[in-house]
Amino acid sequence: MSSQHRSDTRTGIQAGSRLRKADLHVHSNFSPDVPNLAIFSPRALYRRAVEEGMDFFALTDHDTIDGVEVLRRDLREEFGDHWPIPVITGVELKVLDPSIGHTIHINVLGLERRHLDALMTRRRSIGRFVAYCRRKGLFCAYNHPFWFEHGERPNLDAIERLVRLIPVVELNAGRIRELNHRTARLARKYRKPFVAASDTHTGQVGKAYTLAPGETPEAYLRNIMAGHVRVTASHFVLQDFLGEIRETIDLALRGTPAKELRESIGLELARPYRIAQRILTSSGLLQSARARRGLGRFLKVIARGPAHIFLRRQRRMVRRLGSSGYA
Repeated sequence: MSSQHRSDTRTGIQAGSRLRKADLHVHSNFSPDVPNLAIFSPRALYRRAVEEGMDFFALTDHDTIDGVEVLRRDLREEFGDHWPIPVITGVELKVLDPSIGHTIHINVLGLERRHLDALMTRRRSIGRFVAYCRRKGLFCAYNHPFWFEHGERPNLDAIERLVRLIPVVELNAGRIRELNHRTARLARKYRKPFVAASDTHTGQVGKAYTLAPGETPEAYLRNIMAGHVRVTASHFVLQDFLGEIRETIDLALRGTPAKELRESIGLELARPYRIAQRILTSSGLLQSARARRGLGRFLKVIARGPAHIFLRRQRRMVRRLGSSGYA
């Protein structure tokens, strides 16, 4: 059964309007938790977006727009002024406001570097952060509200206040169905538009996407914030997630120079990659095809553990929300 479903915020999209679609939460190898491989470069992800029928491409790396700037330069060199689809400059920023008590992630789209510089100085105050986005007309979305940094003590009471404050709420393909349904109910309760996005770190652009009118990125984002939006959401399913891991491992090992793998596979994705890093830095295992196949099987087996832990953490949050009487 597919984990994807369509949802409509029912806010009056005019009949006959042409709806554009985009996956508004995508990470490239400019994010520190994505392997530094060519298959995860901004250009490779842009190509995937075009292949998946996206009308716009939004890149939202962690705390940086460097990848977007490199992509724009590459597209100008390749296509001149006529790109296959427009690019939306985006960033995912961590905000740690002491009044909240836990870290939250905010996507800001349609910004320039001067905006990013200003927002970086406002990350300790969600009020100042959102006020700046409103003043500058920037798209601002509350990502995966029921996600928390490992080891943090979540302040559940703050979530509704944040949904009321932040203009747009995200349904995230990395969250299980129950958590996304709770997010959607909160958004509807406070009449907030919501978007659906993949939050992919493995090149799965378009796994979830957002539909809205708008011939330009600016018009498209304005319509979403005005509530003229529909979404095609997706939810975390363990077997689908393991399939993504297997595909990512196969892509990473297929034809990639051993040196490049050694430098990239140990990033903070999960324990399997850190184990592999320790093995690779002390030997020349990847010089043969047989060794690559063996390493691939090894990674796929031990990746199951972190995947199950990830699922259990989400189910534990659902139980906690239920026992606390949370809406």
